[in-house]
Amino acid sequence: MSYPTVTQLDPCQVYQVHWLRAKALWDQWREEMLLVKLEMDWTCKFFLWKTTQWGEHMQESLEKQLPGHGCYARRQSQMYSLLAQDVQAAFQDLQNVLIEAGDE
Repeated sequence: MSYPTVTQLDPCQVYQVHWLRAKALWDQWREEMLLVKLEMDWTCKFFLWKTTQWGEHMQESLEKQLPGHGCYARRQSQMYSLLAQDVQAAFQDLQNVLIEAGDE
């Protein structure tokens, strides 16, 4: 089997191959954008879920008269709450950048 040389290639075929490669890159970019947005949402929801979970542990500890456990759980709840706030702020800034990039 012999391959065509550059002089034997039809210019239309070259453009078709170029277009297909460009479309594949575009599709990959759109898929990556979708996944990044979903991962940002999942991260925020995870931190909020952990905040709630540790808040419930704190309530249980205080009901059982375990102040040390309650303090630890409260600190963990605060930590996850701060993480949720930080990532929401960071992701909001990134979301604005992604929206601007998507418009171009």
